Amino acid sequence: MIKNKPKPDFTPELLVLAASTGGPVALEVIIGALKKDFAIPIVVVQHMPKHFTAAFAKALNRKSELLVKEAQDGDELTAGIVYLAPGGCHLKLSHKRKLTLTLSDDALINGVRPAVDVLLWSIAQSRFINGILVVILTGMGADGLVGLQQLHKNKQAYCIVQDEVSSIVYGMPQRIVEAELADEILPLSMIAARLSVLVRKE
Repeated sequence: MIKNKPKPDFTPELLVLAASTGGPVALEVIIGALKKDFAIPIVVVQHMPKHFTAAFAKALNRKSELLVKEAQDGDELTAGIVYLAPGGCHLKLSHKRKLTLTLSDDALINGVRPAVDVLLWSIAQSRFINGILVVILTGMGADGLVGLQQLHKNKQAYCIVQDEVSSIVYGMPQRIVEAELADEILPLSMIAARLSVLVRKE
């Protein structure tokens, strides 16, 4: 059963976008449509090999009003900036400094590195953030499910998943729907506009 909420009952502080197979195109559509006044930081986990993410971040940056960069260890999150997890590294939110990213080469999770489960779990443990928007996009496997479950235990979270019709592979989104953790199921073409509404300050 999908909950129908007009808006989350909290103020979002961070947006996490997660994708695997088909993700580069989906991310280009979403990030390319967001405006420069987007009011919160964005962290992206795209399953992608080492050395490919730097070029992908540059390509996204050319097509977006937002600044898109490959995340670096110690980056302090800033509204309106998109941080792309580097290939071959897990990305975590630091517990020691306010909204700071750290990189690790810990073991593969769900067969991948970066894994969004690692990022979401670290957010769930953070003292510095409470309200999270999560978007699970096209991709095979179940990365994101365990992290989102943990996030719901510790924080306020609102999750949008890409619908089956517009997904190249309806694996990651389907796992979220089956676990009844999806607040909204949307076609790719509608996600950016919906995110803009959800983060808009009244």
